[in-house]
Amino acid sequence: MRFRTGKFIFYSVTAMLFIATTIFLINDYAPDPEYGPDPETKLIPSLESDGDRSAGGEILFYPANPAPGDFLIVEAGPFDRKIPVEIKYDFPGVISEYYRAGELLYAIIAIGFDAAPGSYHMMTEVNSARLERDTLVTEITITEKDFSLSRFSMPPDRTVGWTAARLAEDREKVRLARETTEPYPLWLQTFVPPLEGRITSAFGAIRIINENPPRRHNGIDIAADEGTPVVAPNNGIVRLAEFLLSGGNTVIIDHGIGISSTYMHLHTINVEKGQAIERGDLIGTVGMTGYATGNHLHWEVNIGQTPVNPEQLMRNELLWIAPAYVADLFSAELKD
Repeated sequence: MRFRTGKFIFYSVTAMLFIATTIFLINDYAPDPEYGPDPETKLIPSLESDGDRSAGGEILFYPANPAPGDFLIVEAGPFDRKIPVEIKYDFPGVISEYYRAGELLYAIIAIGFDAAPGSYHMMTEVNSARLERDTLVTEITITEKDFSLSRFSMPPDRTVGWTAARLAEDREKVRLARETTEPYPLWLQTFVPPLEGRITSAFGAIRIINENPPRRHNGIDIAADEGTPVVAPNNGIVRLAEFLLSGGNTVIIDHGIGISSTYMHLHTINVEKGQAIERGDLIGTVGMTGYATGNHLHWEVNIGQTPVNPEQLMRNELLWIAPAYVADLFSAELKD
């Protein structure tokens, strides 16, 4: 009896220590309020629900009134982790990979440039043995946005030696780099600007160069002196670091779940493909390599191949998504 009592006490104390350690880790790495917008004022609850609400929870999204070219952060749940869930919407856009933390489902949607202002719907579809189809619906309004129009000329010597085959090869490298991603967020903090400077060309601007057909500017241009340091705005993995004909010295960083950032026209590249980097690490310096006539950084953010507004990151508008190791703790608890 004495042995059994001692063994019981030992295992009880061990279990209590494990639970306390787990709670400490979750609290220690829980999202700090500064990492995202105040959910009391900036998250919009679902407006209506079809089916069993307890099985579908609610849909929250930010920003409240997005515009074409914006990214839209979606949080839905709670859901049983074992039940497949799909997020659907009826406006033009591309969705990131899903990411689950505990019973919450996260995704980020790139709203297309061609999304007309108006009211749309976003919904979750839950498939389970108890409910063949449980749909939760929320309404979302996309606001109108005016994009600037500019015309300018580029000297012909900037394209000397270019070939269609080489340009196609460069495009494929960029495509593959943006498709190579980790299935969970790699960032742990807010994003920071890659450098401080004057924005000389806005995101989404319609540009006509040398009387060619109009094209969208898929990023922002930040003017700075040659050699100005360019830093990683957040944690990630370098998926491309080389010279491209149009982009010049180019770096692409994967931030996880299909989100990438691109840096073009660099004077120098200070990272290598496959390198893991942290927020604030030097990735290169400002230059005017490739199709450029002045020293500046072209900074682009994409979900898959679709560009989104980088200025949202500069305004700290990327809502916190719980990091992977917290989700792993939840997963371990569920398995136990």
